[in-house]
Formats: sequence, C-alpha cells, structure tokens
Amino acid sequence: MKLEFTSEVKSTIMNAFGLLKGASRRFFMASVVSQLDRGGQRLAAQELGWNRDLIRKGLHELRSGMTCVDAFSSRGRKNWEERHPQLATDVREIVDSHCETDPTFRTTRLYRRLTAEEVRRQLREDKGYQQDQIPCARSMRDLLARLGFHPRKVVKSKPLRKIKETDAIFDQVHQVNQQADADIGTIRLSIDSKAVVAIGDLSRGGKSIKKEETLDHDFAPETKLTPFGIFRPDTSETWLYFTSGTATADFMVDRLQELWSELKKTVIIHIPW
Repeated sequence: MKLEFTSEVKSTIMNAFGLLKGASRRFFMASVVSQLDRGGQRLAAQELGWNRDLIRKGLHELRSGMTCVDAFSSRGRKNWEERHPQLATDVREIVDSHCETDPTFRTTRLYRRLTAEEVRRQLREDKGYQQDQIPCARSMRDLLARLGFHPRKVVKSKPLRKIKETDAIFDQVHQVNQQADADIGTIRLSIDSKAVVAIGDLSRGGKSIKKEETLDHDFAPETKLTPFGIFRPDTSETWLYFTSGTATADFMVDRLQELWSELKKTVIIHIPW
C-alpha cells in the first residue's frame, strides 16, 4: 500500500518522530520510507524535512538487523591539551613549582597559587607563545582543572578542640596560677587584644530616645582602633589601651613597661638573708 502524506498523516508521523532519539528514530524513519515508492527518500526529505543520510543509515540498519553505535563522546572539538600536548607540558612546568598539597594529607589534590591570567602571562613572556596560541582565561582555568591543579586556597589544619591531654594541661595551668597567686613576689597578668573597631558616625544597633543620624555603611570610617586589655586577677584591676595599628608584640611590651612603674610598688620582694 502506498503511503500518502496528507496533513493528518504528516502530523502523526512528526509527533512520533519527536518522541524518539538515536537508533529508534532512524528505525522509525526507515520504516516510513520503506512504505513509499521509488524516490521515497527524496519525498520524505521534502515533505518531512528529514536528513537523507540518516534515512540511508536507518535503511541499512533495517535490512542488516545491526544497530550502529553512536559515538557521541568522540564528537566535538578536542581539548587544548589533546590538540597541543607541548602547551600542556609547559603549563605543568609553570604551575608545578607553585602548588601546595593538603596539609592534612587526606587527599592528593594539588592547589595552585597562580591565577589563570598569570599562567597566560608566563606562557607569553617565558615560553615565547603568541597571544593566539594560548587559550583565553576561561579556557585556561578549565585546562588547569583538567590537569589536576585546583584554585582553592589551602586551608590550614584545624586543631582539635579537645584531646585526651586537654584536662591534664588545664590542671597544670591552674596549679601554676595558684602558685603564682600564693607567691608575694609574683604578679599574674592576663592580656588580650580584640577585633578592630571602626570609629565614626556608625549605627551600632542600639536604642536611644534621641534621633541620631548615622552612615548607611561603614566603608569609610574616621579611623580604626584595635583594643588591647590587661587584667590583674588578684585585684580585678583592668587597663584598656587602643592603637590605630596592629597590636604587635612590641606594642604589648611597651604597654607593660608603662604599667610596671605602678605594679612594682605592690610587689614585696623577698630577699634571702
């Protein structure tokens, strides 16, 4: 029976055609064309818009009973390292000396400290590559990832919150503190610095009966101060200092020297006879 392409038949065929993929679609195309007379491939291409190469491939599969395997993974453009193996070798040579490993040694992943733009710059200046011979920044990041170089920063090993020796350590600290408090010639002090505080007309989230105008953001404060405190446990005395820079060790020693003239008056020095 000859198949005629009426509007209803074409609509039914195209609806079924849209639901199929791969070998199933080719088998359906071959089944339809096999019901047409001579010139059926050309007619199907004209009326249904089918590709004649796919039609011939489907007819071959229908006659032979063998299904062709679609190698989709082999299609498309190859990666940079496959098309330019020397480029991949040069990239490895550049990045290898700037890699770090996981400090916990839980993985063998390598973390690079170089950005993709820096790798591109060194390829141009040190290896003599031209601009059109190296991948763009986006492709370079993908290339580095495929070569095993990851951009994430290496996180320092996190210390355990508590180990089996923790209680013994604190017992020793308490014992030393008690000995220091019992010694009349010893002053025990506790020192600490806090987070940087932005100074300016900034909102602190507090409540006030007065309407105060504040800045929307703290991007440009008048200044930034770092608090540093000294506490004496036996007398509950507290001294508070501020610095516009970092509370370095030199800054802490200077504050202790300033305070020592006052503290030494309260120390009873025991002189053995």
